Parts: sequence; C-alpha cells; structure tokens
Amino acid sequence: MNDEREVGEFERSAYEFARQWATGLNRRQLLKSFGISGATAAALLAAPRLTSAAPGAGQSKFISRGQDASAIKIGRGQLSDTLDPHKSTLLVAHEIMWQIYDSLIYLDSTGTVLPGAATEWTFSDDSLSITFKLRENVKFHDGTPLDAQAVKDTVARMLDPATASPNVGMLGPLDSVNVIDPLTVEYKFKSIFSPIFVGLGFSYCAPISTTAAAKTDVDFGRNPVGTGPYKFVEWTQDDTITLEKNDEHDWSTPYYKVQQPPQIGKVSFVVIPDDATRLAAMTSGEVDIVAGTDAVPIDKINALKDQPGYSVVTAPVTGVYYLNLNHKMKPFDDLKVRQAVSYAIDRQSIVDLVLGGNGTPAVSLLASAFGDFNKDVEPYTYDPDKAKSLLKEAGLEGGFKTTYLNIEPPALFTRAAEIIQQNLADVGITFEMQSFPVAQWVSEGNSGKYGISFSYYTYNDPDVLYVLAHSGQFFNFSWPTGMADADVTGANTFDDALDTLLDQQRGTFDHDQRHQFLLDAQKQINDQAHYVMLWETVQAALVRDGVTGVTVDLVGFIHLQELGITS
Repeated sequence: MNDEREVGEFERSAYEFARQWATGLNRRQLLKSFGISGATAAALLAAPRLTSAAPGAGQSKFISRGQDASAIKIGRGQLSDTLDPHKSTLLVAHEIMWQIYDSLIYLDSTGTVLPGAATEWTFSDDSLSITFKLRENVKFHDGTPLDAQAVKDTVARMLDPATASPNVGMLGPLDSVNVIDPLTVEYKFKSIFSPIFVGLGFSYCAPISTTAAAKTDVDFGRNPVGTGPYKFVEWTQDDTITLEKNDEHDWSTPYYKVQQPPQIGKVSFVVIPDDATRLAAMTSGEVDIVAGTDAVPIDKINALKDQPGYSVVTAPVTGVYYLNLNHKMKPFDDLKVRQAVSYAIDRQSIVDLVLGGNGTPAVSLLASAFGDFNKDVEPYTYDPDKAKSLLKEAGLEGGFKTTYLNIEPPALFTRAAEIIQQNLADVGITFEMQSFPVAQWVSEGNSGKYGISFSYYTYNDPDVLYVLAHSGQFFNFSWPTGMADADVTGANTFDDALDTLLDQQRGTFDHDQRHQFLLDAQKQINDQAHYVMLWETVQAALVRDGVTGVTVDLVGFIHLQELGITS
C-alpha cells in the first residue's frame, strides 16, 4: 500500500475494528482471575510472532512439499451437524471446516489482517467497497479453479433465502459481489461495515466449490469441497470424519506460527461421547490428540498435567456458559421470576465441583476476556432467601414446574444441570431435563418448547451480544423464533432498549462510543435478568509425545497444517 495516499473512512475503520477485536481481549486478566501464575500466563499468552504481511505478501511457494504419509487420530466429544459453512453455526463443525476451507483473510492476535486465499486488498474512495486479489493457481479439491466467479457464487449461495444461512449477518449490509477480472473480486456495501475482516476471517464465509454444492445439493454438508490444506474423504456411520492432506496446498497463511505445507497424510476425527472412554483412548494409544469443543474434561485438567506420555495445552475461553429463560413462556415473562432463578443458583459450587476449580463464576453475558466487559454490572450472587422472596412477590410462593434443555455430551453439562436442578428445587422450582447432542440442540432451543435452555459460546468480538441477545437472532433462545409472541398474553417479550443499544454498537466507528453502548447493553441484560450467567473456563487439548505444532487458538481450534510427527 502507498502510505502517502489518503485513507478512506471504511479502510480506517475496518483496520481499527480488527485491531480492537484482537487487542480488546483482556486475556491476562482472565488468566489472573483463574489464579494462574505469572509464568504460566506468559506462556499461555504467547502468540505467534510472524512477520507482518501487508497486502501483496504471501505469494511465495514452498520449494518442496511434505510427503509424510503418516496418520493421526483426534478424539472429540461431540458430533458435527454439517460441514456446509452456510448451514452451521456450531464450533464442532467450524473446527473441521477450518481445515477444509481457506478463508480470504486471517486475523492474528494483534489485529493484523493476513493473507489467505486473497493476497492483497484495496478500498474504494467512497468507503463502500473492498476489492480482493485472489491467490494464483489455487484449485478446489474437485479440480475447479478458485477465481472471482467462485467467490461471487459462494456469497450468492450464502445469501440465497433458499439456503437460509444463519451466518448472513457476518457479511453485514452487503449490496453485491462483483467480478472485476478472473482473480479480482469486489465486495460492495450499502453502508460502511467496519467488522468486514472479522466475518471474512471465519470458515463460514470462506469460498466453497459451488460446482460441487450444486451437484450434491443438500448433501454438500457431508461431501464438502474447499481449497484448504485438507480434503474431505469420508464421514462414516460411527461419526468418524476422515481428511487427507491436499498435496497442492503448497502455501501457508502467515497466521500460522509453523510455516509449512500439510505434513500429516491422513487425519481422522473420532467421536467418543463418554469422557472416561475418550481419555482412556488417549492413554491406550488409540488416539493421538484429544481436542475440540469440550473434548478435554475441564475437571480433569489438573490430574492430566501430571501424566507421562502426553501434555496438556490450554488457553482461556473467550465465552460464557449461561441459561436462556424463555420470555415467551410463563412465568419467565415476569422480571421477578427471572431474577429469582439467577439468585437461586450457586455458581461457585459448579466451578468447584464440576470444573475442578478451572473456571470462575460468570457475571455478564460478555466474557471477562473482552476489553468491553462491564466490570461494574451488578452480579447475581447465590441468595436462595432472596429468590424465595422474589417468587412470593410474583405470586409463586409455592414455586412452579418447567422444562430444561441440556447438551449431552459432555457429562459435565449434565453434572452442572444436576446442581442447578437441586438449587432451584430448594426454592420451589422443579424442572424436567431433556438432553440432546449439540447438533440437535439448536433446533430444540429455537422451538420454544423449553422454559430454561442451557447454552454457551466462544467468539472473538463483543458483537456476540448482538448475535445472542438481539431479538430475532438465531441463537436467542430467550425469545425463540419457533414460538409466537402471542403465546404470552399481553407481554412485551422483546427488549426494545436492548435492541437499540446492540444496533448502535454495530453502527459506530468511535471506539469510546461503541464501548459505552456495550457497557450499557450488558447492564440492561443484567438489570432485566434476560439470562442466567453460569461460568467462564479454559479450553484444552491433550497431545501425545511426538506430535508437534499443537496450539489452541482463541476459539479452541488446532490447525492441522501446523502439525508434525517426530516419533
């Protein structure tokens, strides 16, 4: 880029947003709250220090390609719902899609925008478009070329109402995607959209082979085709997903600490739902790595660190575990009832008894790792007497019955639910618990059938509040889309003030102003007891000796392209 040219508002705000996204995470404070020592904190916070790659970098090829035909197995705890990036919002899908698809760009921990499938980008003078130059000679796994038309077709499929993608919000107020030449594509917006780099850094927005998608139609999620370092091989009936290295992927995004083409010949992701069985598979040598969403039981981390033959890699979770209270189902339309539920739950007992101390009680829906976390919000402490008093004021002195949606596995979610069940019973609230694998949990939560729904997220920007708490959003189980407002007679089940704040934080480029909107949104969420905050914790991977290059990133992923085997 020419440093002397005039920088447009869109460009300035987009880079600033990316920087704020990365550096706004107060990870050190989060680690401190977990009681982790300074030395350990320094090790966990050490991020890849790569040469900053300005647009135009990243074009060089490797002299030779790794031909190691070895194979590894990765034990995971949950099923993926689909590997179609336009159909899933789940981390258990994203952690595998990350290996199959190449994003246009990547964001490192400093907020630097790094090359991916795109090697350079420029902004328009009117601040309404960004133009990407695509990497040369890249092909999808089916042999079709990655070109500007493929990018345009990918976005068209994502935005098509027939696709019903829950991820369209990541593209903001997109007006059109235009082919400039075979390797140049323009994203044009109706209005300035600062978070553009955040969305494009996810696999959900990565280019796909629309040729393959058209052929397989609804089965594309079980036959995914991208340009990434690993190709999809099969998804067996026992829910093992097998990938093989893409020998043509002879480049690496500088986002990765280890710069190399893929080294491991074949990787199998094996679902082992039971925690004990999954860990036993590690000790017996059946799997080489245990990683992924909730794969390593948090309560076992301390004991696992002392075992020979493997190591534990950890990182703080930038997310919160919480409960949705269904405002469209009585009596949760009553603020006093929602507050009573929050006061009735002993969060510290969950941290101590379920997480083995590897966590801290949650205070706000926005994780404390974010720089925009509101440390001044009034927390709901464990106070069963106050809960009973509030229920009495609500005319429910005798309590009430409801339902509870749980995710299973892992087992710790059920153990946490059992503590919650006992806490609520102590104040007269009883519930019937129903547990589903995470792939079914989303549709169940959206159905509106449950009074209480367990939920959690891992995300990389405070805009997650919009995704979770704005009315009409896919993951807002407190105002479930599958249940009409009329189901609660005379109740205003939406929080217009909260919606306004969440809209405002999306529409401003002023850091201080956005920060205040986010602080106010968190206060509004807590004041109205829209959710019950439970805990924050860490994420981990278990790695056998001899497997190298395993790190856990901000959202808990490992990167297959960085892995190697020494023995």
